[in-house]
Amino acid sequence: MDELKLTDFEKGYLTAFYHTEEDIQNDHSERDESNLWYGVGIGKRVFDLCICKDEGEIVCVVYECFLDDDGQWQTDTSKQWMELN
Repeated sequence: MDELKLTDFEKGYLTAFYHTEEDIQNDHSERDESNLWYGVGIGKRVFDLCICKDEGEIVCVVYECFLDDDGQWQTDTSKQWMELN
C-alpha cells in the first residue's frame, strides 16, 4: 500500500488529535477487535482515523477522504499513514 503524503503540520496535528481526543483515549481502556473511526478536518483536507489492533498492538491508520459525485465523503484506502502507539 502506498504511503499517504502529509505535511509535517498534518502529521503533528493528527498525532496530537489521536493522543488527546478524550473519546479515543477512553476507547483504549475497553478495546476489542472492532475498528473505530474518527473524522478530522485540517484546512481543506479531511481524514479518517481508523483505530484498530494489528498483531496485538493498537494502531491508528490515517486515510484521506474525498467528496464523491453525490457530495458524500468517501474514504480512499489506497494510501495510508500509520501511527503506531
